[in-house]
Amino acid sequence: MPGYADWLLNRLAGLFGSIGAPERARRRGWWSKRWSKQPAVLLNNNGGIGRSRDSFFPSHATVFKKIVGRRPATALVVALTCLLLIPPGAAGVAPDKPVQLKAEIGWQGKGVPGRYIPAVVKVENTGDHDLAGVLQVINYNKSMHAPPPGSPSGTQPVTSYFPAAAFGEKISLPAGGTKKVTLWFPMNESGERVDFVWQTGDKELARITAKVPKTNVSGPLPGAIGVLGDIPPALERARLIMPDGAPRIPLVLQLSGELFPRRVGELNAFSTILVTGGGAVELNSEQRQVLNEWVKGGGILAVSGGLEIEDALSALPAGAVAVHVEQIGQQKAWGPAADWLNVTAGPSAAAPLARLSGDGKSWGPAGLALGESFSVGYGQIVVLGFSPSQVPWQSGALGEGLWKKFLTMSSMEQRNYDANYSENRLGNLMHLTDNLPASAYPGWHSVGLFLLVFIAAAGPGVYWLLRRYGRPEYTWLAVPLLAVLFTGAVYLYMLRTGGNVLVNVVQVVDNRQNGQLTGYTAVGCFAPTLANFTATLEEPDRAVQVLPQGGRSPEYMGEKDNPVYSVIRGSDLAVHFNDTSQWHTRAFAFQNNDLAETMRDVTAVVNVQGNKITGRVYNKTNMQLDHVVMFLGSRYKVAGDLPPGGSATMEIEVGVPRYNAGGQSRPDFECPSSWQVFMYPDGPPVASKQGMSAEPSVNRRLDVSEQRRANLLDNCRDGILHRGPVETGWPLTVLAWSDSPGGDLGVKELFRPPHYLTVLVLEPEIKLPAGSFAIPAGMVVPEVVESQIRGMSGHDNLRIMEGGSITLGFKPRLPADASLNKIGVQFDYFAAGGNGKGLSSPAARPGAVPEGVLEVYHPGKNIWQPLSGSGIFNLTGDYAVSSGEVLLRITGGDPKKGTGFYFLTPTVAYEGVNGGGNR
Repeated sequence: MPGYADWLLNRLAGLFGSIGAPERARRRGWWSKRWSKQPAVLLNNNGGIGRSRDSFFPSHATVFKKIVGRRPATALVVALTCLLLIPPGAAGVAPDKPVQLKAEIGWQGKGVPGRYIPAVVKVENTGDHDLAGVLQVINYNKSMHAPPPGSPSGTQPVTSYFPAAAFGEKISLPAGGTKKVTLWFPMNESGERVDFVWQTGDKELARITAKVPKTNVSGPLPGAIGVLGDIPPALERARLIMPDGAPRIPLVLQLSGELFPRRVGELNAFSTILVTGGGAVELNSEQRQVLNEWVKGGGILAVSGGLEIEDALSALPAGAVAVHVEQIGQQKAWGPAADWLNVTAGPSAAAPLARLSGDGKSWGPAGLALGESFSVGYGQIVVLGFSPSQVPWQSGALGEGLWKKFLTMSSMEQRNYDANYSENRLGNLMHLTDNLPASAYPGWHSVGLFLLVFIAAAGPGVYWLLRRYGRPEYTWLAVPLLAVLFTGAVYLYMLRTGGNVLVNVVQVVDNRQNGQLTGYTAVGCFAPTLANFTATLEEPDRAVQVLPQGGRSPEYMGEKDNPVYSVIRGSDLAVHFNDTSQWHTRAFAFQNNDLAETMRDVTAVVNVQGNKITGRVYNKTNMQLDHVVMFLGSRYKVAGDLPPGGSATMEIEVGVPRYNAGGQSRPDFECPSSWQVFMYPDGPPVASKQGMSAEPSVNRRLDVSEQRRANLLDNCRDGILHRGPVETGWPLTVLAWSDSPGGDLGVKELFRPPHYLTVLVLEPEIKLPAGSFAIPAGMVVPEVVESQIRGMSGHDNLRIMEGGSITLGFKPRLPADASLNKIGVQFDYFAAGGNGKGLSSPAARPGAVPEGVLEVYHPGKNIWQPLSGSGIFNLTGDYAVSSGEVLLRITGGDPKKGTGFYFLTPTVAYEGVNGGGNR
C-alpha cells in the first residue's frame, strides 16, 4: 500500500498542477501555448521531448505534498475528491513519450558523402490515440565561429549546428501501432549530425539525434560499387592504380530490394552496380525501371552470367538490351582471359560460360568473348557470360584482374559515363531561374498610367477638393495619405491576383541519348512578401533537387531554427522554404518526361553534299520557336524564328583542324561565344591571319531576351561539347529556343501563368542517298570516350600528352541498312624531339606516325591494332560497328626520353552503300 500511495501521490501532484485551467482556454489552445513557452525541457532516453510537471508548477506540487503527506488513507480521500472535481477531459493527460523512434542509417551503416543514403526508421505509437503527422530527417550543417571579443588567448572557435534541409513523409499511425519507414536524403560529411523527428501539426512529439556514418571513399570515382546479391571476395580485394600513381580502394556496398530506391535520383551513390541472379529477384517492376534509368543517366551495370544469367537479366525491363543466350558450356582454358587482364592464370577450373549474341560489342579477349557490352543512353551495360561469384572468378588473380579492368573502364573521365550527369545538369539549371524576363516586371504603360492617375489626384484633385471646403492647410496631410492609399491598393491588388509570386521556368529538352528525348525543368519562385513559401507538386514520387540558397549567415542561425528547405511527400509533394531564402529566388528542379513528349514533333535532318551539309528543321508542334541555329565544329548558321508547322533550312561548310602557328595555345576548333550566336546570325567573324577572331563589327548590347538565351546556351555548352583534355568543337547540333509553355508544369496553386524559357537540343539525323554515300572528314566530331593521362599542354593549337592515353569515339549513328566499305583516318603528328630536359618546338610539317602512338579498335576481333607510317590511313569498313562508331586511341610519349610529340585532333571520313535510300 505505501508503494501505491507514493505512485498515486506523484501522479496527483502533476495532475494538481493542471487543475484550474479553464476548459474554454484549454479548447482554444492557450494552455498548451503557455506550456510551450516554459523553459524547463527534458530530453528523454529516446531523444523525445518530455516536460516535467513539477518544473512548470513547483509551488502547486509542493503545497499538495505538504497537505497529504505520506498517509495512504489521506491520499485515497484526496484522489476521490479530485476525480469528482476535475472537469471532463482533464484526466486524459497524454503520456510524455507518445512516439518512440529508432533509426538505422545507410547500407550496412555506410554511404557516400554528398549522395543519397537510406534510413530505415521504426516508429511506434505508445499512446492511446491515433496519430497523423510527418516523419522527417533533418540534415545539420556545422558552423565555426570566432571566439567572442575579449576572450582569453588560445580560446577555441565556437562550434554550432544549424538545420540545412529536411526530407520527410506524411504517415498515419494507429494507437499502439508500429511502422517501418525508409527515408532517403543526401548524406552529409561523415560524423555530422542528423535528427529524426515526428511532428503532428506544429507540435513535436519525438526526436532522436544520430551521427552520419563514417565512410572512407577512395575508389576510382566518388561513387560506390553496389552489388545486388552476394559480393564476390575478389571485388572487395581489388586495388586500382590510377594515372596519378595513387592506389584506390573501391567502396563496395551490398544492395537489397528493401534498400533499393523507387526514384532514380536516389541511386546516385553508385557509379557501378553488379546484379546477380539471386539479387535480381528482389526487385519489383518499379525498381527495375529505376535501375534502367540510372544506366541511361551514366551508370555502369554488370549483369552476372553463367547458369544464373536469365535470372540476372530479369533485373532489367523487357527490351532494355537486345541480347540472346545461344548456349551455356563449360570453359576450362582461361589463359587468353588472363593475358587480356594482364594477370597470371592460376590452376585451370571449369566454369559455365554463356555464349551471347546481340547488337552489342564483344567484351573480352580475341577468340574468347567474356560478355557483350551495350551503350544505353549515357551509360553502359556489360552482360557477362560467366558468374563472377563462382570459381575461378570469385577470388584469386583472375577475379581481382577482372575487377581492376572493369572498374578502370567505369572510371572514364568523361561526361557520358557520369552517373550524376542529370543531377549536375539540374543543379546548374536552377541558377538560371534568377534571370527573369522583361515581361515579369510592370510595363511602362502600366506604371505611367498609375503615376498619371496619382498625380492628377494628388495635384488638381486635392487642390480643388480642399479649396471647395476651405481647408487648404490639410494639403500636407492629404497628399501623404493619398500616397499611402494608392500604394496599399496596388499592394492588395498584387496579393489578390497572385502578383506577389513570380514564377520563372527554365527548361532543356535533349535528344542526344541515342535519340531519346529527355526533359529537364527548373522552377524558380520569387516571393519576397512571404517569409515562408511552399511550392506543391502534383506527383508525390517525383525526384526533385532544391537550390540550398539562403540569405542569413550561419552564425545567425541556431539549432532550433527551421531548415532552409524541406521536402515532404504524401498525397502530393511539398517543397517548403523558410525565411532564410525570402529575398532570393526559391528554386527546385526535376526531370520532366511530359515536356519531352511535347517536343517530340520537332525534328532535324541533314543532307551531305560534298564538303557542305544542308540541315532542315521541322516544327510540327503548336509552340513558337525562335533563333533556330545549327552548329558544327567552330561554325554555325542561324535560321531565325520558326512558327508552328513551319520549317527552316541552313547550310554549313565542313572544316577540319589545321596547324595554326600563331604562337598561342588555342584549341583545334575555336568554338564561338554564346553572345556571337546572337550578334552574328550568319556565322562567326572572319579570322585574322594570326588565327585570332576578328574584332566585333556590330556595336550593340544584347537585349534581355537575347541575354537570357545566351546564358542558357552557356549552361548547355559543357554537356554538348564533350570538353576534356582535347577540345573537339561542336558536334553536329541544332538548337532552338521558345518562351511558349511546353505542357502542364505539374505545380499546384499558381495564380498567374509562369514565365517560360526552353531550349531544344537536337542531334540531327544524317540523311543518306540510295546507293553510294560519303561522309567527309570533320563532319563527325569525336567525343572523349576514355582519358587516362597525367597532364596535357599545348603549343599554338597543337596538343601534347605527358604520358597515358586518350580514346576518341566517332559516332555518326548510321542507319541499320547502311554498310561501310572504307574508313579514312587522318592524324597529324608533329615531332618534338627533346634534349632530355623538356620539349622543343614542334616540327613545321606533320611527319610519319611512329609505332605505339596511334591505335584503332577492331570490334570483330576485339583488339586494338596499331597504325603507323603516313598520317593518312585507309581502313576497311569492319573497323566500325553497325552504327559507324570508330574508336581511336592516342598514347603520349615521354619528353625526357625524346619521345614527346604534338598532334592535332584526328578526323575520320566514311564511304559506303545505303541499301534503304532516303529515310
